Amino acid sequence: MNCTNVIFDNERGTLICLDTGEVIEENSIVLSPEWRAYTPEEWSQKAHASTITHKVHDSGLSTEIDISVKKYREAIKSRKLALLQRKTRVDKTERKIVEALTYLNQMATLTTLPNRVIETAAIILKKIFNAIQPRTDKLKTLALASLVIAARKHEIPVRIRELLAKFNVDEEEYWKFISDIYFKVNISEFKAYIDPRKYLPSIIANLNLSQKAYLLAAKMIEIMRKEGLTEGKDPAGIAAACVYIASILTDEKKTQKQVAEAANVTEVTIRNRYRDIIDKLNITIYL
Repeated sequence: MNCTNVIFDNERGTLICLDTGEVIEENSIVLSPEWRAYTPEEWSQKAHASTITHKVHDSGLSTEIDISVKKYREAIKSRKLALLQRKTRVDKTERKIVEALTYLNQMATLTTLPNRVIETAAIILKKIFNAIQPRTDKLKTLALASLVIAARKHEIPVRIRELLAKFNVDEEEYWKFISDIYFKVNISEFKAYIDPRKYLPSIIANLNLSQKAYLLAAKMIEIMRKEGLTEGKDPAGIAAACVYIASILTDEKKTQKQVAEAANVTEVTIRNRYRDIIDKLNITIYL
C-alpha cells in the first residue's frame, strides 16, 4: 500500500503514515540539532558553529559553552566550564595577535568601512604579524596599517592623517612601520592602485570650487596616470596638488593651507607634488 500522508517523528526517529498509523521506517538518524530555537536570536545563541571570520585569532572555529541553564547546579557547572574554556582558548603565544585584532575590531566600529574590508584587513594583519612579530606598543599601528592597506585593496579612499588623529597613532611611527612592512613582508597580493580622482569630489566640495576646477584637476590626474607619474605617491596628496593648481588656473585661487585642510594632507605634501606636476606637465603659472 502506498502512503501519501507521511510524517517524520524526530523524537523516535521513525517515519509514520498518518492514514494507517503504520511505521514505515524506524531507527533513522536524526540530523537536526538536539535543541529547539523559536527566534533568530535564540538560534544564534544556541548554534554550535560560529560564522567563519578572520577577525578573531582562531577564525571563529572555537566552541562557546551555553550558560543559559535554568537548573542551579547545572548553571554553576556550565559557568565554570565556560570560564575555563575562555582561559584556555588563547595561549600565551597568541595573546599579542588577539590584542592586535581587538584594536582592529575597535577601529572597525568607528569607521564606515564595509565588512569585506575588515575581513581583508584581518588577513593582512595576521600575515604581517607572523613576519615581523611586532612589539606590544606597535600593535595599534599594525592594526591601522592593515586597515589602510585593505581599504586601498578594495579601492576605497581613506585619509591616513584623519585616521591617525582619530585613533591616536603617531604619524612618524606609522610611516616607519609601513616602511618595515614593505621591506620585510610580501604583501604584493594586497597592493592596489587608488585613483587620485576618487578624492576630488570631497576636496572640491570642501573648498566650494567650480565644476571647471574639478574637470581641470581630473584631466591633470589622468595625464599623470597615463605617464606613470602617480605610482608610489600618496593619491590624496596628488589630488590636493592638482586642485591647488586648478584653483589658480581657473582664477579661483586657494592657498596651500586651505587646500591642505580640505584634503587633510600637509602643506609640505602639496608643495612637493605641486613642483612635480608643473615640471613634468610643463605647466606655467604666473603668481
